[in-house]
Amino acid sequence: MKPTLAYCLLGLLSSVPIGEAQPARRTEPPPSIPLQFLRFFPVRDTIYTLSRWYLVLDLAQQRLRLYGREGEQQEFPVSSGTTRTPKGIETPTGLFTLQTKATLAISRQFENTPMLYWMGFFGNIGFHALEGWGYYRHLGRRPSSHGCVRLSREDAQYLYRLLPRGTPVLVQKDEPARVLAFLKPEEFSPGHDWLLRSGGYEQELLLRRRLERLYAGKARASAVHRLVLDGSTILRPGGYAIGTAREIPPQEPPLLLGGSSLDFHSAARVNTAVELPTLDTLTAGESSLP
Repeated sequence: MKPTLAYCLLGLLSSVPIGEAQPARRTEPPPSIPLQFLRFFPVRDTIYTLSRWYLVLDLAQQRLRLYGREGEQQEFPVSSGTTRTPKGIETPTGLFTLQTKATLAISRQFENTPMLYWMGFFGNIGFHALEGWGYYRHLGRRPSSHGCVRLSREDAQYLYRLLPRGTPVLVQKDEPARVLAFLKPEEFSPGHDWLLRSGGYEQELLLRRRLERLYAGKARASAVHRLVLDGSTILRPGGYAIGTAREIPPQEPPLLLGGSSLDFHSAARVNTAVELPTLDTLTAGESSLP
């Protein structure tokens, strides 16, 4: 060490009082989020169901997931619709229910193609299997149909026997703003929860406004009433939008009264008790999009 540098260091050390402890810096604990606020991070528009099962179709992963009320989960490889197929369309996203079922449906549009274990959820678009083995190579790998969702014959038969009409179906391409969740029948409160019906302008407006509030950061305005599917109601053809989670901003926190309870602003009450329309979208055993 050079002499000049050594003298400098000795000078610095001599200026520090020996035996005097330096006071430790106090570190403030990180700010905590009140438990009442945690329900707002993250937030989705949840549609509850009293059904035994519901389905989530992930178009990006080409997977169909089955969820059971008792915690069961199963996954099935699929091949959905694509515009790369002549006259094909992409399988639409949205919230639907199983509308129609037939062990054999015939596609009049595409050379009378037999569709096995048909379960329609959007008019002429639904789940089904095909004859032969060629299409199996696409299952779980890439879209290849004209719009429907192809399953193996084994999986299609299993789901056909298991699921009744009215089973909720959520079709997503990315993370949705609207999700499904189970509600215990004994927890359903007629005065607090609203049953979704087959359709109607009021119901369409209600669901659209809930997404608008969510995108505006005001989901708490929709938190007063839970929307519930009973598991047997057939939603209108076309279903309802599920939005995208990418557009959800941080939400306004609730107002605290007395430091404990939550004050939710009452949403405008919408009469969703509309008359059930006749569903006539698919003649038994007949369809158009394989």
